[in-house]
Amino acid sequence: MRKATKLFLMFLVAGLVFGIAGCQPKTPEEEEIVDFSALGGWTDGGDGVYTLNTNTSAELNVSYNKGTFPNAFMQSAEITKDLSVYKKLVITVEGMGSMLLRLETKDDTPAKEVGLNVTAIVGTYEWNLIQSSEFLKKVDRIVIIGSPEREASTGVLKITALTFSDDIADGFIINDGFNNIQSNINEYNGTDEVFHFNQKYESNDEGIYVITYAGTDAQVAYDKPAGMEWTFMRNRVQGDFTDFNYAVFVVQGTAGHKLLIKPNEYNAVESFIWLDGTEQELVIDLTKLSLTEKNAITDFKIFIAAGLAPAEGQVVFKDAFLVADYDFEEPVFIVNEYNGTDSTFSLGNWYDGGDLVYTITPSGNEFEVDYAKKGEWNFMYALVDGDFSGFAKLEFEITGQENKTILLKVESPVGNKEQQFTFDGTKQVFTIDLTAMTQAQLEQLNKVVMFAVPGGLGSGNFTIHSVTFKNADYQVTTPWTSLDANVYTFTGTDPVVVNYTKVEGQAWSAMVNTFNAAEVAGLNKMTLVLKGTAGKSVLVKPNDMGALEQVVNFTDDQPVTIVVEAASFSKLVLFGEGGTAPASGSFEIVSLTLTYVPVEVDLTAKYSFNDKWVPNLATVYTYDFQTEKTVVNYTKTAGQDWEWFRVVFDAKDVAGLNMLTITLKGTAGNQVLVKPNDQGSLEKFVTFVDDQPITVTIPADQFMSVFMFGAPGSAPATGSFEILEAYLSYSKDLINTWVENDADTYDIVVLGSLTKVNYTKAAGQEWVFMKSTVAAKDIEGLNTVSVTLKGTAGKQVLVKVNDSVEQWVTFVDDQPITVEITIPAGITGVILFAEGGTAPVTGDFDIVSARVFFKPIVE
Repeated sequence: MRKATKLFLMFLVAGLVFGIAGCQPKTPEEEEIVDFSALGGWTDGGDGVYTLNTNTSAELNVSYNKGTFPNAFMQSAEITKDLSVYKKLVITVEGMGSMLLRLETKDDTPAKEVGLNVTAIVGTYEWNLIQSSEFLKKVDRIVIIGSPEREASTGVLKITALTFSDDIADGFIINDGFNNIQSNINEYNGTDEVFHFNQKYESNDEGIYVITYAGTDAQVAYDKPAGMEWTFMRNRVQGDFTDFNYAVFVVQGTAGHKLLIKPNEYNAVESFIWLDGTEQELVIDLTKLSLTEKNAITDFKIFIAAGLAPAEGQVVFKDAFLVADYDFEEPVFIVNEYNGTDSTFSLGNWYDGGDLVYTITPSGNEFEVDYAKKGEWNFMYALVDGDFSGFAKLEFEITGQENKTILLKVESPVGNKEQQFTFDGTKQVFTIDLTAMTQAQLEQLNKVVMFAVPGGLGSGNFTIHSVTFKNADYQVTTPWTSLDANVYTFTGTDPVVVNYTKVEGQAWSAMVNTFNAAEVAGLNKMTLVLKGTAGKSVLVKPNDMGALEQVVNFTDDQPVTIVVEAASFSKLVLFGEGGTAPASGSFEIVSLTLTYVPVEVDLTAKYSFNDKWVPNLATVYTYDFQTEKTVVNYTKTAGQDWEWFRVVFDAKDVAGLNMLTITLKGTAGNQVLVKPNDQGSLEKFVTFVDDQPITVTIPADQFMSVFMFGAPGSAPATGSFEILEAYLSYSKDLINTWVENDADTYDIVVLGSLTKVNYTKAAGQEWVFMKSTVAAKDIEGLNTVSVTLKGTAGKQVLVKVNDSVEQWVTFVDDQPITVEITIPAGITGVILFAEGGTAPVTGDFDIVSARVFFKPIVE
């Protein structure tokens, strides 16, 4: 018994010891894991291949010339830190070339590596290392090989992030062994005046294109089955192409087939010819591309018998080259240019869309059109230029064959509008309502397009009598009604003569005109012209709303015009001598017109859409729309890996809104993909790590839709998550607005989304500053500034808003620091003082982001 007691006491004491140890406070290292950057301290591996232009903790900028060293490398400084606590390596790179990045160890443990293709477009990769903690313990160096396995290869690598982080990999996730380096590639040496690349063609669709070579010719035989209209082959290229202005392909191929070629996805510069069996040239004009876009060219996509299937034949590529200057006969397309002042604008100069489907014959001011469709979406078009925001509609006066259809469309770089109509065999007027488009879209209209038999095949003809931009000057002709019998009587139509007789008790007797909703949709300006007897009056009440009412007091027999603007109009109520009875008299309604005027965007608007989600398949996604949130449930079966749901916006509702905010909450380990505009460059993966909400903000020039995917890329899968909020708002990015106030003090360079600032302050320049030159109209009504800065530990920047509210930023490490300042009266200006109050001094810092937006103020 005594032994048992001693044993119990021993366990009790041991438990107390462990308990006390467990209650010890954590060290700072245990409480917070700080990111580790491997930038700074890099060296050439010994072959003299790498020139380190910038080698700091913020950037590694390297140019390389491989010469005869296919695997020459550069290496980081020795890593003594234990990396096992980290879950990912974030790599941000741009430039020209490719790189193999290898994590090497201090023992004989095999290295891990990834291969990355590098272009002038910034790419960020997140290397998932969550399962590699034991390996990371042994990592003591990073090695990079530019253009691995290649001799005589040149390139430039600009690495702005090489950061180990404790966060879970997000965004573009890669794993061990990832490699997107292209091997079948034509590489420019950087010096030749002409870059020939008539080799290494490859088929993008197996079995469609058979490519062989005879001397310097590339011979392509093709056999495209039905449904393969847009299959293509490609030629991959790599190099600095900024000095080249033209791409030339010398070809000879099967007559009657269309050859279309474009660099990357640059649709705006794609070019085509119709093969005629002889030797021909296809020239692509690259002068329309920016230097960055030219330098980012990685391939040429080649569509043979473009838009046609089945089709078979042969094309011989006799040469393909890039050159700075080239003489060729460029096709001329006349643009319909609007002068900006005329009240109407009619179009001429129509063209076939390039498929030789439409024969367009001018006949006086009209156009006779015959068509024989080769594909479902062959089109004809007219080019336009000018600011069309003052117009409300585009009218097409056309005669077509009975029961045939036509799709009419207006296009701009920032949004389109289209509508389909059916011919009845007579002359008809079809109208596209421009009031549903944003002002930005109307200011940038560049094309009017027609599709005969849209989505189908066939032949036929139609006559274009006129196509005209017009104001929606809707003359109201609907009848007037007296709300009290026999008080108001009406005669005539132009003008309408109104007689009224009000007895006691009818002081507020009225007359009304209820408009045709379809005809006045989108019209927001009312112009009313009245004529009456001196001393009499009429109370005018649009929409029967007191806030819009006006009183017309006649002082003579001259017409009186009043103008009212509102979001829309449904009716007009008039009171002859309103408030007075008995009374009698008469007045004339000379005219009543409704029109459209462009509306300024409310920069403070917040457009919530969390109750507007629609599934692609109702069997996959279901919703529980609640007051504070939307609960999304999904059940995906095999093959539904990328099943989605979405919301599509009306352009008018979201005009000018450029920031998407979505807050999500879900089960740890699950993932959701948010994809605005169905555009890959805007998409954001959200991985839930616990039960805490995650907020995603995505800027864009405009929003047309938001797609969402539960468990993206996985099926079968079931799950649920909550959308706590989803809305669009406006914010003004201050990038490209920064200038120095005093010459030769601040050197400001914009690199993508980053603004780099170098400052040199001489004695007496303690308070020189840089400022944003943002236009007042761009931030009208906005009350909050958010500025994120990154700089050298120990240095300071003073942020001063409206020349009144200021806040110091003191850098403690290389992590960004965000300052947010709200001023209820609104933001009028932002200035920055580098090391304010200190001179002489030099230094640098980065403006990671700077935005002005509206933030509701909670009382």
